[in-house]
Amino acid sequence: MRAKTKKVSRNGSPESAASDRGADRILRAARRVFVDTGGVGFSARGVAKEAGVSLGAVQHFFRTKDELLAATLEHVLSEFRREYDRLHEQLPFSAEARLLAAIDVLVEDLWQQESRKFFFGFYALSGHNEFAQNLMNTTFAHHQRRFAMYLQAARPHLTEQQCLDLSLQITAMIDGLMIYTAPGSKAITPRARLTELVRDTVLRLIGPAPTAETRAKTSERRSSVNA
Repeated sequence: MRAKTKKVSRNGSPESAASDRGADRILRAARRVFVDTGGVGFSARGVAKEAGVSLGAVQHFFRTKDELLAATLEHVLSEFRREYDRLHEQLPFSAEARLLAAIDVLVEDLWQQESRKFFFGFYALSGHNEFAQNLMNTTFAHHQRRFAMYLQAARPHLTEQQCLDLSLQITAMIDGLMIYTAPGSKAITPRARLTELVRDTVLRLIGPAPTAETRAKTSERRSSVNA
């Protein structure tokens, strides 16, 4: 179920530019409200107060609380995806180095308190809100498949299904560590040590890089399948 929100025209006119800025201002305020209060404390009136606009201004773009909530979740997740895409372009060329660099990025994000607050609120909301549940499923399926691509590039002898299965285990492990990264937490090792532990665990799970003989057999197998 995808909540429908009012379309904002982007035809380049001063009026549409002002409208875009108004919607963006509201969504950024909505993000702050969601991070601070979670789904339970989220309301159009609270967003209007945070944005410094009237309730009517919020409802001009988002007619109901559900529309505003849906747009807010999509807005935040799209920002995460854009940042991840940007970082992707900076990763090393070597397949294994790219995999390890991607792990570093994901582990580092565990320590970002705004990310922690948002995702804990998102997880909790998905247990009660159908839109949030569907959006979470879509988002994490994309995350799993993308990480599986890093795995297959680093270990080309693994099948697509093996990479998807390993990706599920690894991404679940990394996301689960977010529980232990609250400010002042005594239950986890320092940041650098945690990154090292996750890297070592991933390398043990996926096994060593294939030998030249293994790569040749993999290539032959794939050629016969595609023939």
